[in-house]
Amino acid sequence: MYKNLFGILLPSETKDCTAVLCRTAAGVPQERSTDKMDYEQLGHILENIHPGVTIADGNGIFRFVSDSYLNGRNVKGSDIIGKFAGSEEMMEMFSPCVTQTVFETHKRVTTVQKGADNDETFVTGIPVFHAGKLEMIISYSSWEIAGFDDLKARYNVLQYQNKKLLDEIELMTSRDGGRRYIAESSRSKDARRLVKVFCEAGCPCYIYGPPGSGKSYLASTIYGKKGTLYSYDCAPVSEEIVEKELLEDSSMISPFSGIYAVIIKHIDRLSPRLQKAVLEKCRKAGIVPVGLSEHSIEELKEADQLTEEFISAFASYQVQVYSLGERAEDLKHFIDYYLGLANEKYARSIELTPRAMGCLLSHDWKENIDEVHRTMERIVLTSEKKRVDVFDLPDRITGGSAEVFAQKASLKDMLEFYESGLILRAYEKYKTSVAVAQKLGISQATAIRKIHKYAGRDVK
Repeated sequence: MYKNLFGILLPSETKDCTAVLCRTAAGVPQERSTDKMDYEQLGHILENIHPGVTIADGNGIFRFVSDSYLNGRNVKGSDIIGKFAGSEEMMEMFSPCVTQTVFETHKRVTTVQKGADNDETFVTGIPVFHAGKLEMIISYSSWEIAGFDDLKARYNVLQYQNKKLLDEIELMTSRDGGRRYIAESSRSKDARRLVKVFCEAGCPCYIYGPPGSGKSYLASTIYGKKGTLYSYDCAPVSEEIVEKELLEDSSMISPFSGIYAVIIKHIDRLSPRLQKAVLEKCRKAGIVPVGLSEHSIEELKEADQLTEEFISAFASYQVQVYSLGERAEDLKHFIDYYLGLANEKYARSIELTPRAMGCLLSHDWKENIDEVHRTMERIVLTSEKKRVDVFDLPDRITGGSAEVFAQKASLKDMLEFYESGLILRAYEKYKTSVAVAQKLGISQATAIRKIHKYAGRDVK
């Protein structure tokens, strides 16, 4: 499974034509393999991904203009369709005419275009090739420019969503290629079973639990096997933007989009009005809503944040995902997984002693999976020894690792602790086993053995 730049999750077995459409909409010049093209059908498909779609053939003649482009403008489809992009009429209507620029250069173009009504819009034009020849030109508008503040707000939203998207891509692709959901604890197995039951029955689902506990990954893993997904996060955007991106005719919640389910993160942030509108639109479009939240429906009901429609849609289909601290079996697998991932990334072979593993398992991972990931990467990146013990863990894990160790360690452990420090500091400074042996007054053979033991390196 992969996720494209529009928040659409596509199953790995998605047909090639759909993948080509997505790549085309993402701005990548394409080679087309069919001999005939239904411009009307292609245009309606692309209109569900981007507003303001126009399609011209390889001769620069407009063949399709989307309704979303014509809405609110004093222009009819007949004023454009059948006209050459480079004609005087079209050059006056569009300033500049992006389709004509692409026709002349055979290259992707993005610019600010002024339309017939003097409205300014970001427009991208993409050449599509067949057998090395220009087959068509697809253009679409990104958004209308209402002013600097609007541009800045949209930029901030895109920056946030892009970071979240990259994080999710890493999560989706790193664990066994996105095919496996870690569920070793009884609680995780039960959550996975319930989500699968609701998915197979075509029911909505409401998954709640603390941040970073894997709610989004669980929903994507299960519902993604059933069909194409659309993922949307309500947290960073205003009510006006949510309404525009979820409720407009050109949004992905549409019977023509081919979407099976929409995953709505932070669904509790929707206002009562939008709760009703979004659920109603999903119902009419035949799309399954999957809500993600940190709070149960009962908690939100007490705070008087939910409509009757929302409660009716989700109350019977709740699934709780617990924190990692309450899923000890899962926690150990996440620690092992991220330890192995970091070892591979940094070409190391760091191991954890049983005592270190016990300490990690007893830690309260407030940020759940994300915190485990960062902690294991730090340990692998900074450890000076091959085997990491309790006193080598970060202070925030142990509350002062050296002090804790000193209170509980045996004489043998303490001697080994100080010996390892002497060996490592001497080896870091003098670089060779001969110099370490001379400095510490031990044989070279002993120095080699100690360096290998504490630094995990073969030396001579």
